[in-house]
Amino acid sequence: MSESNKNIYVLDKEKKDTAGAVRKMAAIFAADVVGYSKLMASNEKLTLFRLKETRKITDKIIQELNGRIFSTAGDSIMAEFASPVDAMEAAISIQKEVSKKAKEIQDNITIEFRVGINLGDIMTQDNNLYGDNVNIAARLEAIAPVGEITVSEKVYREVEDKVDISFKYQGEKKLKNIAKKIKVYTSQITIDKNKSKKSQKKLYIIAAMIASFLVVVGGTFYFLNNTANNDIEYTDNSKSVLESFRTDQGSLPNNNNASSNIVFVALMEFQNQSKILTGQEIENVSKLFSEQLFEEEKISIVKTPQGSENLNPPEVMLIATESNASFVVNGIVSDENNSSFLNLKIYEAKRGSLIINQKISIGESTGNLIDFTSNFKKDILKK
Repeated sequence: MSESNKNIYVLDKEKKDTAGAVRKMAAIFAADVVGYSKLMASNEKLTLFRLKETRKITDKIIQELNGRIFSTAGDSIMAEFASPVDAMEAAISIQKEVSKKAKEIQDNITIEFRVGINLGDIMTQDNNLYGDNVNIAARLEAIAPVGEITVSEKVYREVEDKVDISFKYQGEKKLKNIAKKIKVYTSQITIDKNKSKKSQKKLYIIAAMIASFLVVVGGTFYFLNNTANNDIEYTDNSKSVLESFRTDQGSLPNNNNASSNIVFVALMEFQNQSKILTGQEIENVSKLFSEQLFEEEKISIVKTPQGSENLNPPEVMLIATESNASFVVNGIVSDENNSSFLNLKIYEAKRGSLIINQKISIGESTGNLIDFTSNFKKDILKK
């Protein structure tokens, strides 16, 4: 790829009055082939063939996600999207599909992209787009790692909880020919995809532990207070609260559940205060938690937004009332002495009472988790 400003757009001098130009908000997607000039020098015909085949993939994805390609100069693609989420989903799909295709190639002519995405006010004229926000997208693409997506802070804020990848903050960057520094985030598609077996094992350990805590909530429907194991931390008022729950379930916020015998649980989004585990790992744990929950016929889940570390009774009762739940579950993942812990709190809805407050190590050792899960299951399954 040459260093020319082929992706930089300005209005024609005679059109500086912007007559006929229309302003609008848009997410600008900019992609470029990595090392295109070198590939062309190595094998021009094969490179052009591979680029053409790859463009069939990229153009289809962009179209399916409601994007419009407004410029293609050589190996570059410039597209606009009304939604930054659609732009990001297109970029993710393209990077994954192109990477998959590249692995099938047996020679050294492989097409790989860098992608940049920006969000902001732009001008459109004669089916083309102009302005600093278009230029910023092109500059973000230029600094993106191979196979990754670099975005401005505006894009990151819109997509961080809506796409299935994690990001790393790169700080403020001075982009070429851009007056102000831009706060930049880069995707971690390659890192997420190539996690070590050790990290994957840790994720499944956490998932197993979360599933066990799910049984905690469902088990409160049957729990006998004299069977609690010392390894499980019940609060002092758990006995009376759980006895009342079993006897007057119909008076709880979800009073329609008495006849169905289904315990509804409000699962708050787990907070990640850990520097060891990524937000993506916590999100995956939440998904696995939900999947495990739906396998239990006596339990149903209602997801709610993230809450504070310590909920007071009015907050618990409000959350439970709005979600029609009998219990509220709040979890925070944090680090201590280079190890990660899940701080899990379970509240009973009617009184807003904290009934379980458990801190579980989710580090290298799995023995404690296995013992805890086994003992707790024995306790709650007793009739």
